[in-house]
Amino acid sequence: MKSRNLRLKVIWLKNCLGLAVDQVSLKNQIPVTFYHFWPRTETWEQIKLELDCKPWLSETDKVKLLNTASKLMDFWQTNKGTTSAKEVIGKFDDIVLVKFNN
Repeated sequence: MKSRNLRLKVIWLKNCLGLAVDQVSLKNQIPVTFYHFWPRTETWEQIKLELDCKPWLSETDKVKLLNTASKLMDFWQTNKGTTSAKEVIGKFDDIVLVKFNN
């Protein structure tokens, strides 16, 4: 199955991390999930539930995106006050950093 070009959109804040998923094509960017803010909510589980409701998405794409979300959440937890936007983009080149506020 061909990749659906899922992108993790990130709002990096001092006290929380906002995550949402878009499906990206050559001309369009379509929201697939709402933003969920971690650690305020069970973000990983909520995104997984929303992705599982989209039967046209491949399991491979879902797993890849959820793995990235998990790694990003771990990275934010240990680096939330000391990391620059450039450093985040360098480490996670497959995300879209919508807002970065330390």
